[in-house]
Amino acid sequence: ELRIVLIGGRYNNLLSGKSSAGNFILGQNVFNTSRRTAQSEARQQEVFSRRVTVVDTPGWWWTWPKENTPKLDQIEIQNSVHLCPPGPHVFLLVIPVDLHLSEQIKSSLKDHLELFNVDVFSHTIVLFTAVAPCNETVESKIRRNPALQWILQQCGNRKHFLNISNREDRDQVKKLLEKIETLITNNGFRHCSVDRSQGETLRKEMRDLTERASKRFDQVQKQRNKLKLQIEGRLQVSFL
Repeated sequence: ELRIVLIGGRYNNLLSGKSSAGNFILGQNVFNTSRRTAQSEARQQEVFSRRVTVVDTPGWWWTWPKENTPKLDQIEIQNSVHLCPPGPHVFLLVIPVDLHLSEQIKSSLKDHLELFNVDVFSHTIVLFTAVAPCNETVESKIRRNPALQWILQQCGNRKHFLNISNREDRDQVKKLLEKIETLITNNGFRHCSVDRSQGETLRKEMRDLTERASKRFDQVQKQRNKLKLQIEGRLQVSFL
């Protein structure tokens, strides 16, 4: 059994490709790629005789500090590790090959990985993704980008390239799973430890936030309806 959590950021209109990568790994279109991921979702399939669980998560803005990420997104990211009990074996940090990462992302990445309360870097493989044939090799991009070099150093230089436009090439996935198993072995077959009580606390926070948002929405709708009635009443008076 392999338990995988997909993490990563967003930049302008370029999505991270986490959902597409999850679909590619599982060999099924189980994650919706037509919209941004708002909630952490877990899906499971048998892949090369292994039971593989993949958890997709909301992406944060690559250059934003954690405090600028909506609280609900933060909770959903934290909750991802509770959707693959007893805990994930690996985090795949998904980075599109076309994305140019500036030095700003260092603090943002550190900030957001602190949401997990574990040493995420020691359980992470950087997953470079491309949706079209790449004109430039990943290695040459890394050589020209100090931020990418720093990320890879934090992750023990573990990386994999996935051409998600070539869905027929399942050998890409096979090699990725082999790299994950090597990482698990090097980590002493330990998965990331997960605090169950924290999971319950997060679910309660999500319920509370959702209820408050629902109440605010109801209040806004009531105010709009009240205003609409007032405007309609004034219009009727003006016609008399």
